[in-house]
Amino acid sequence: MPKRSKNEDGARDAPANGRAKRAAAERNRTQRPSVAPTRDRIVTAAERLFTARGFDRVSMPEIATASGITAGAIYKHFDSKDDLFFEVVRRAVEAAEIPSTDLPQVVAAYTRPESTLLRRAAVEIHHASAAHPKVRKMLRSSIDQRIGQLRDGIGEAQRDGRLAPGLDAELLALTTMVFILGLMHMETLAPQLIGDRKWHDFVEGRMKALLGA
Repeated sequence: MPKRSKNEDGARDAPANGRAKRAAAERNRTQRPSVAPTRDRIVTAAERLFTARGFDRVSMPEIATASGITAGAIYKHFDSKDDLFFEVVRRAVEAAEIPSTDLPQVVAAYTRPESTLLRRAAVEIHHASAAHPKVRKMLRSSIDQRIGQLRDGIGEAQRDGRLAPGLDAELLALTTMVFILGLMHMETLAPQLIGDRKWHDFVEGRMKALLGA
């Protein structure tokens, strides 16, 4: 048998094998489902449980189980259930910006089934604010900020001719916020109207009339 030169085949195959291994590793890395950071998983699970069952009926071990971690591990991220609830509220408040464009459509959207989680979260936050000063302070600040955003957006629309001029933008903003907060209680006040198209169109029409659209 002829004697092959040292590493003749190995030298030729090694680069190809290396490239194949790197390509396979890259495919595994990109195809592997991403796992949300533990803290985010905890907050997401807590929001879901608080919204479905209320703050008082949910325990930290239950939140830990829903997050896929041990009961003790949850305290590495949050000192107490109050601390965790405040984080849930903080994120909900930051995500609750109300756009001033197409405001009647935005308000009417709160009547839809897709907004159920948002409505329940809002009710739970308002309920908890009575017992938690820290939550109450943040909620008050958030509402004032949203009213200011609405007022500025309405004023701009009035100047652009998209809304009727002459109406008090501050009062319109306050009335809009009251309307929205009322819709947040639909599960209690009128659950039969959730998802009702006639109700949705009625709310949108009343908002248009209110704003002078």
